[in-house]
Amino acid sequence: MSARAAHGALAPDAGLPRLSAWHRRLIALLGWIGAATFLTLLVWSAHPWFISQASHPDVSFAQERFRQLPTPAHPGSDWLDVTLPDTWAERGLPGGGVGRYEITLNLARPPSALGDGPWAVRFDRISFQHRIWLNGQLIHAETVGAAGPTGRPLAYMMQIPRELLREGPNRLAVEVHHGSMGGLSTPIVGLAVDVAPGFNAQSFLTEDLPLAVNVVAAAFAAFLTLIWLRRRQEVGMGMLGLLAMVVSIRNSAYYVVNGPTMPPQLSAWMYFSAQTTATVLLGAFAMAIADKDWPWFRKVLWGTLIGAPLLGAIAASHGVLPQVRAIVYPAMLLLMLPTLTLLLRVPAKFGGWSGRGMVLGIAISLVAGVHDYLRLQGMVSVMHTYWMSLATPITLASYGVALMNRFIEAVSEVEQHNVQLEHKVAERTEDLAAANAAKGQFLAAASHDLRQPVAAVGLLSGLLRERLKDSPLKDMTDRLADAVRAMENLLSGLLDLSRLEAKAIRPHWQGVALGDLLRRIATHEEHAAKAKGVRLKLRPTQAVAESDPVLLEQMVRNLVGNAVRYTQRGGVLVGVRRRGPRLSIQVWDTGGGIAPADQQRIFKDFVQLANPERNQAKGLGLGLSIVQRASQLLDHPIGLRSRVGHGSCFSIDVPAHQGQMAAAAPSVASLAELTHDAPPASPPPTASDRPLQDCHIVVLDDDASVRQALTERLRAWGAYVSAVDSLEALDELLQRVMSIDMLVTDHRLCDGDGFQAIGLARAIHPQLAAMVITGDTASAQLQTLLSSGIPVLHKPFQADVLLAVIVLQLGGAQSGASEATAVNA
Repeated sequence: MSARAAHGALAPDAGLPRLSAWHRRLIALLGWIGAATFLTLLVWSAHPWFISQASHPDVSFAQERFRQLPTPAHPGSDWLDVTLPDTWAERGLPGGGVGRYEITLNLARPPSALGDGPWAVRFDRISFQHRIWLNGQLIHAETVGAAGPTGRPLAYMMQIPRELLREGPNRLAVEVHHGSMGGLSTPIVGLAVDVAPGFNAQSFLTEDLPLAVNVVAAAFAAFLTLIWLRRRQEVGMGMLGLLAMVVSIRNSAYYVVNGPTMPPQLSAWMYFSAQTTATVLLGAFAMAIADKDWPWFRKVLWGTLIGAPLLGAIAASHGVLPQVRAIVYPAMLLLMLPTLTLLLRVPAKFGGWSGRGMVLGIAISLVAGVHDYLRLQGMVSVMHTYWMSLATPITLASYGVALMNRFIEAVSEVEQHNVQLEHKVAERTEDLAAANAAKGQFLAAASHDLRQPVAAVGLLSGLLRERLKDSPLKDMTDRLADAVRAMENLLSGLLDLSRLEAKAIRPHWQGVALGDLLRRIATHEEHAAKAKGVRLKLRPTQAVAESDPVLLEQMVRNLVGNAVRYTQRGGVLVGVRRRGPRLSIQVWDTGGGIAPADQQRIFKDFVQLANPERNQAKGLGLGLSIVQRASQLLDHPIGLRSRVGHGSCFSIDVPAHQGQMAAAAPSVASLAELTHDAPPASPPPTASDRPLQDCHIVVLDDDASVRQALTERLRAWGAYVSAVDSLEALDELLQRVMSIDMLVTDHRLCDGDGFQAIGLARAIHPQLAAMVITGDTASAQLQTLLSSGIPVLHKPFQADVLLAVIVLQLGGAQSGASEATAVNA
C-alpha cells in the first residue's frame, strides 16, 4: 500500500461523503427551524406559570353543554355535553357562527359566607361579541355586529351581582358570536380581588403587550420607509419598512374591538391581502439584504402580490374565502422557505450573534406562522393566541436595528471622509472647485459651539488687558489680544460672507459723499502704508453716489486695504471718475500685478496668490469675496485691469446721486463694523471707567464660559449683574427681583430662544431694554434676527460695540435703538 493510500485510509473522514453546498444549506435551514420550534414551544409552555387558572375553592362546575344556534349559514344543532375549554373546529363544527353554552356551577356555602367584596367571572378566551346570563338575569353584553358574526376570542372579566348567586347549583349561560376560531375557555369564578390579577396578566400578555409592540413597530417602520423614500438606494431598508408597516397594522387591527365597522367579508379579505402582501415583502427584503436577485423568485413574488388579493376578492364575493385561505396560506408558508434560505446568508454579511439572531428571528416567525395557520383551521385549542403578533415585530425590529446600525456606520464613515476631504481641500487652494466645497463646509461648521469660546476669550482678554496695563505682563497681554482679534476677524469675515449669501442685509439707499468716504478710509489705512514705505494718495472729489453707505465703504475699504497689503514699493492711488450718469471709484497700485488666469480666482473664498504660507498678517483671502458679493447685492459691477510686474486697477461702478447730499457720513454701521478693522460707528456715549454704574443687567446664556465672561465684563463697567442659564432660571429670577434695567440674552438656549426670554421678561417689565447675542450663522436664523426689531450682536464682538449698544438701549432714544438694531455684528 502506498503512503498516500495509507494516509487516506486512516483519515477520520475518509469514509464520509462530502456534502454539497445545497445539502449544507438545507441542513442549516432545518436546524434553524428546529431551534426556533424548540424556543417557541418553551416560551409558550411557560405562559401558564404567570396566570392563575383557579376559581374560588368553594366553586365547582357540574355540567357544561353547548348548542349551535341557527344562522343563515348554519341550521344549528341540539344540546351536547362538552368539556371546557372548547374549540368548535376540534369537534368538526365550522369556526364561525353563533353558539350558546350552559354551565352549572355549584357554591358549597352561601355567598355571604364566602368573603366580602364583589364577585367576578373571567374568561381568558371569549368572543368580543357575547352575552352572559346568571340564573336567568343578563349580567353582561358586548356589541353584536349587525352584519353578522365577526367576533374574535379575547380576554374578559365581568362582575357578578352577589344577590344573584345562591348556595348550590347556579346556571351560567354564555352566548358567543364568532367570525372564526369559535370556542370558549373555562370560566374562572371567585372574588373580584382574586380573579383580577389573573385577568390583568392574561390581557397584558395576550392583548396589551402585542398591541404596544406592534404600534411601536409601525412607528419604526414609518421611519425606515421615510429613509428609503429619501435614499432610494436603501432598498433593503425600504422593503423592511413596508413589511413591518403591513404586519404591524394587520396585527394591531386584531386587538381593536371598537374600530370602524365593515362587512365581515371585506374585513376577512383585508386580513388575507395583508398576509399575502407581507409574505411578498419579506421575500423582496430577503433578496435585497442578501444582495441576490433570483429572477424566478422575483416573478413568483410579483405574481403573488397581484394574484393573491385578486383571488381573495373573487373568493370573498362568492363566500368561499375561508376555503381559499386554507389553500393559499400553506403556499405562503412554502414561499417563506426560499426567503429563509436567502436570509441564511445574512450571518456572513452582518457577522456575529447579530446575524445569527436575525436568521433565528425569521425561523421563529415561520414557526409562528405555521402555528397561527393551524389555529385558524381549528387544529389547536382556542386557548392559543396568535404568535405572529409578537414574533414578527420583534424579528423585524432586530433586522431594522441591524440595518440602522449599518446605515449609521456608513453615514459616519462618509462624514469622516468628508472631514478629511475638507482638510485636504483647504490646504490645496489651487483646486477651485475643491476650495469652494471647503468654504461651504467650513461655513456650515462655524457654528454656535465655535463662536461661544471665541466670544468668551475676547471679552476676558480685553478685561485682562485693562487690569494689567501697568504690569510687566503688558506686552504678553497685548500679544494675546492681537491673537484673539485675528481669530475674531476670521469668524467675522465668515459671518459677512454668510450674511451676504443669505441676503440677510437690506441696502439702505441714500446719497453718499465719496470725498468723505475716501478720507475716512485713507485715514484708516495711512498707518499701514507708512509702515511699509508705500505712498497712499487720495484724489479729492465732490461726487455723490447713490448707494448704501456702509456696504460701499466696506467694498472700497477692502480694495484699498488689499492694495496697501500687496504693494511692496511705489504707491496706491484712490480716486473717482465720472462716466455719464455713473461714477467709477478706482484703486490703483504698483504691486506685482495679477496674471489673467488668476483674475477670476482672486474673488473666490480663501484664495491668496502671494500668501502660500497662510500668514494672517497678509489677510485671510476673504476681502475680495465680500466685495464681489456686496457688488452683486448692490448691483455695483467690479472692474479689474492688471499687468504682471506693473500693478493693478480695481474699480467699482456706482450710479451718481441725482438729488442733494443728505448726509456727509453714515451714522450707523451694519457690516463695516463687523470686520473689527474699523472702529465702531460711534464711540460709547460716556468716557467714564464705570459707564454702567448702578445698572441692574440680567445675563442669560447657557454656555458657562460666555456667561461668566459677560458677567465679569459688565461688572467691570460698574453694572450689577444677575446671571442665569435657562428660561426656567430667568422666570424664577423675575419672580424674585423687582427692578431690572436690561436683559442681555443668548439666542439659542437649552430650553428656548432669546425672543422667548425677552417676551418672558417684558411680560413683567414692559419697557425693559433688551438685546440678543448669538453665534448662529444659518440663513434662516440671520433673516429672523434681522427682521426682529431687537438689537442683535453676533459672537464674537468687540467690548466697545457691546457697551455702545447697551448705553443706547438704556438711554431709550429711538434713534439709538434703531442704530443698535442695525449692528448685526
